[in-house]
Amino acid sequence: MDESRKEKLIAQFSTYLETEYIEEEEDNNREQNPIDLFSLFTELAALRNEVKLEARQVNVALEIFKETFDTVQTTHKQLTSQVEHCRTEHINQKRELTRNMLLAFLDIYDRLEAGMSALNNYNPPLFGYFCKREISLILSLQKGQAMTLGRVIQILSRYRVRPLDVLEKPLDPHRMRVVEVDCQDQIKNGIVTAELRKGFMWEEEILRPAEVKVNKISQENS
Repeated sequence: MDESRKEKLIAQFSTYLETEYIEEEEDNNREQNPIDLFSLFTELAALRNEVKLEARQVNVALEIFKETFDTVQTTHKQLTSQVEHCRTEHINQKRELTRNMLLAFLDIYDRLEAGMSALNNYNPPLFGYFCKREISLILSLQKGQAMTLGRVIQILSRYRVRPLDVLEKPLDPHRMRVVEVDCQDQIKNGIVTAELRKGFMWEEEILRPAEVKVNKISQENS
């Protein structure tokens, strides 16, 4: 056996002896110092009190967290309600502004239609041959008025505004306003005989009721 092998074995044996000596000392210390039950119970009681204290602190923290969470939840509900209210108010204001704008367009429509009606009912004089410039001007006005009226109708259609169909229909007080009364025996009572001003629907809402003439049969004729 070489020297290095011997030295390695001697080192391992020395380590073994030291380990056994330490374990024997620990066993001797345990036998010399037996466990004190009173101290053990005291430490357990102190530990129990600490656990109770920690549990109480945890419960307090949970209560605070619950109150904070309830406050945050209530605040969130209030903010959501306020945002929804503001959104509704904004939609209503926007719709009211749009309604006023559409009513202004209807006023323009009425004026343009009245002008078109006047131009279409224009009859040139018998000596029209000598009034070519006047007739040419009337035709130009008719063409321009028709283009403008068509543009207004396009704008109204874009906003889903459509005219009411009221002629020869029974009177509907929600959509029509009686302005004049007609007396025609051959027509039933309450039937619209003329439309004096057009009425319009905006989506599913009455934008402007129609002004109509309604037939009313007198009791003598009935």
